[in-house]
Amino acid sequence: MVTLPNILLLLSYLMISTAGLIFLKMSDGRLLSLSGGAGIFFYGMGFIVWYFILSKVPLSVAFPVAAGGLIVATQITGQIIFKENLSLVHLGGVLLIIIGISLVTSGETHL
Repeated sequence: MVTLPNILLLLSYLMISTAGLIFLKMSDGRLLSLSGGAGIFFYGMGFIVWYFILSKVPLSVAFPVAAGGLIVATQITGQIIFKENLSLVHLGGVLLIIIGISLVTSGETHL
């Protein structure tokens, strides 16, 4: 059975880590900047949430969902925030990742 607390933990991790990646991208390699500091902060917070996820969700489920979710989230935010090009190949890859996440979590009793 899928539990709401675990889903919320995973969604929190994805949002926090994606925010960290956005700020790190915005820093243009300047870690000692406001964007760089924010990126490090959010990425560090994501690590803490990840630690809690690993205590509640099997690694064989948590990692594919987190990794795939981050890829999907960064593709979307890259296009929206940074106006990066999303080709049909990118969109096809994102669709395959979403299908893969669905397969990994379907019937999973630990999420």
